[in-house]
Formats: sequence, structure tokens, C-alpha cells
Amino acid sequence: MKTAFQTRRLMLMVLALGALWLSGCASWRDSWQSWQSRQLHTQSAKKPVDPAGQARTEQLYQQGAVALLANDVDGAIVAWRELARVAPVHLARTKAVRGYLTLLDREAARRFARRVALREQAAPHTVTDRLHVALFPLANQGPSGAATGSAPFNRAVMAMITTDLSQVPGLTLLEREKVDTLVQELKLAASPLVDPATVAAPARLLGAGTVIAGSVYNEAGPAGPGSGRYRINTAVSDVMAGRVLGVQQAEGRQLEFFELQKRVVHGILQAMDIRDIPPAVNRVHTKSWAAYAQFANGLKLLDENRFDEARQAFGQALAIDPAFAMAEQALLATPQKLATLEEIQAEVKAAR
Repeated sequence: MKTAFQTRRLMLMVLALGALWLSGCASWRDSWQSWQSRQLHTQSAKKPVDPAGQARTEQLYQQGAVALLANDVDGAIVAWRELARVAPVHLARTKAVRGYLTLLDREAARRFARRVALREQAAPHTVTDRLHVALFPLANQGPSGAATGSAPFNRAVMAMITTDLSQVPGLTLLEREKVDTLVQELKLAASPLVDPATVAAPARLLGAGTVIAGSVYNEAGPAGPGSGRYRINTAVSDVMAGRVLGVQQAEGRQLEFFELQKRVVHGILQAMDIRDIPPAVNRVHTKSWAAYAQFANGLKLLDENRFDEARQAFGQALAIDPAFAMAEQALLATPQKLATLEEIQAEVKAAR
């Protein structure tokens, strides 16, 4: 008898394999999606009904819907994020909510940036806590082209660093969307090692006591994908003290990317004088360069609102490495279509 974990993995494999065919002809794609839908329905029909779980899911959905229709985007995100955590992934409502969350996170970030701009005029010197960490956008460096793959890897490295640091008790990682939006609003240029004086103002506005900034260098090698050079540079700055706590650099072959990323994370924690590191921080996300490259490309496409292509990339990453949990989560969180807040509200209102 399959465990819940195995069943969930099977469903994600179905989604991943389906994504591989998204670039095919429309008739085949429609047939595949129809078969995929039947498979998920059949699997869900075999599951025992959990009345308590269904009631909780419905409660969270309605709680989020009420908040959203009252224009409380943050409240809707809190409720629906919990729903996405506890609800079965195959449910149509869960899929819709996960897509909504990606779009609502963007709206919340824009609202946050506007609030921060007003707060800057009234009280620019917000007291910050060193355990509140902002990871600023990493700069992309190195040659690009067909040999290296079309994806910048800065977003993938940032996602992995954020995931690892979030496992450390006591650390609070500020949301990527909010950091990025504020950086864009303030027109702060991405650079390998941002001057602490430059980031002090936006860091205080974010409520960050520690800022991590840096760059990613990727260069293809003569023997094909994975044979090139890869380098990650980061610097950890104490906002209140206005000084750099430590600089981290890890360089090696592309195929060693997962070791390089972990080395940087450990350097960041050492610079922050954090010694109690839970085992989850050392968990490798994937050892496959091919899966990693597809994941990085998917994140790039997601940021560009090319959702169908993003799903295909995440699906390919999962097909290469079915245990790549970050690709799984990204696939589930990719919206079906781009929608404004008003359009999401209208869809939710019509569905109630």
C-alpha cells in the first residue's frame, strides 16, 4: 500500500512528464492533459475521505476569500498559504490557490514598497534586528550563450540559500518579492559586494538587521554542460554597525554547484556567529546540473510571466530528478495565467 508521500510523488511525476510534452502539438497536448486529469481524479477517488481535513481546507479557503474580497491581501496570503501546506495537491482548489498566491505575493510586495516609501518620509531610521535577514538580488556574471544554457542562475542560488537559511531557528528571512520590489523602487544597482552604507537605508526600511549581497559567475566548459566553472560570491553586512561581517567565495566546476552553494551558506552563518546549524541546512536540493539548469530557467520564465514555459522547465527538472523538492514546489506554485488583483477577486467571488 502506497504511503501519502509516495502517492504525492507519483502525482508530481505525472505532472512533470506532462510538462515535457507542453511544446508538442495542441491535439496531443489536449489529449495528455485530459488523461492526466483522469489519472489525478482516479487517484483522489481511491483516497479515504477525511472530513476533518476537508472542513479545515474549506475554512482556510473561505477565510482567505473573505480577506481577499475585503482587499486584505496579506490576510488572504496567510490563510491560503496554510491551505496550500495542508491541502492535497491534486485538488482543483489547491492548484488555483497556489497560483493565486504567486500573484498575490507580487501585489503584497508592491503595497509594501508603497507603505515603506511613506514610512521613510515619517521615520527613516527603523530599529532593526540582526536576525532579520534580507537577501538582496545577486548579480549575474560571466559569459552567456547556448553552451551555458539560457537561464541566469542568480535566482536559483538565491532560492536555495533562502531555503537553507530558513531552516535555522531564530532567523527570519524577509520575503524575496518584497526585497526585490523595494530594491527596484529605490533603483539600487545589483553589484557583487554592495557597500554597507549603500544598503543601510533600504535595509532599515525592510526591517533587516543583516544584508546578504553578491554575485554568481557561470562559464561553460569545453566538455559540455556541467564541465564549466561556477563561482558564488556573497558578503554579509551588519546594518546597524555599518560594516561587513564577512565575505564568502566558493568556486569550482559546474557539477560541484551544490557543494559550492552549501559552502557559501555555512560561510554566511559563520559570519553571523551562528554555530547551532540544524541538519536540514545540509540537505542537498539536487546533485543534477541538468535539473538545476532547468529549475533556474523555470524561475527566470516565471518572473517573465511565461507560465506555460515555466511549468515545462520545472517539469523537466522533476523528470530528471524526481526528488528535487524545490522544483516540485515551483511547479505547483506557477499560475495558470496572469491575472490582476481585481480579476482574482472576481474569480473568487464567482466561485463562492
